[in-house]
Amino acid sequence: MSKAKRKPAYFLPFFALLVILDLWVGGIGEEGLRHYTKPLILFSLIMYFAINGRTLGKRTYNLTLMALIFSWLGDVFLMYESISSNYFIIGLASFLTAHFLYSIVFFRHRNTPVPSNFWVVFILLLLYGSILFYLLKAQLGALLVPVILYVIMILMMALLAYGRKGKVNQQSYTWVFIGALFFIASDSFLAIDKFLVTVPYGHFLVMVTYAIAQFLITEGILNQDETIYTRKKT
Repeated sequence: MSKAKRKPAYFLPFFALLVILDLWVGGIGEEGLRHYTKPLILFSLIMYFAINGRTLGKRTYNLTLMALIFSWLGDVFLMYESISSNYFIIGLASFLTAHFLYSIVFFRHRNTPVPSNFWVVFILLLLYGSILFYLLKAQLGALLVPVILYVIMILMMALLAYGRKGKVNQQSYTWVFIGALFFIASDSFLAIDKFLVTVPYGHFLVMVTYAIAQFLITEGILNQDETIYTRKKT
């Protein structure tokens, strides 16, 4: 396996600082300032990937970059949901698109045959998604169908992240799969807080798990074994 190129060591502390800043701003209720601090988190990750991801395959680079951009758009639209519920739907659609793009990236680097315990993971994810949806469905109203589609897509994204096991290097697989699980956790906190009951420290839980998810997925993709992009000459 070829070694992944070293990434700038300064980015993680910088990224963590942006997350902490947004948590502090949200914690003191400065929603006006959050219009600046929250988008900066994904914007920094977009720039980091755009600079460091050029050694990846062109399709993987473009798809991942677009997934990050749609995630950024989702962050922006969700900040305006108090003005109109349409912003929540657009934000949801943006993240659904991001998960779809991530899914394509993971599917392109899937292992065949499927790795061990693949169907166990499938059942566990399906069970978790079904229980969460059952708890929320009575409160969804007009959002029932969009939420169903979103739940299916994020679970598929996580399953395909697991499906990379054995195809890419262990570090890349582990970071991406754990990142996908953190993404599910973040969206679960958000959904429960919005539709079911107020989650204590909900803002903190949502943003911390979300930031970890996006960072791990991005780093995992950046650290993929470069040999998967080349075909053997015959």
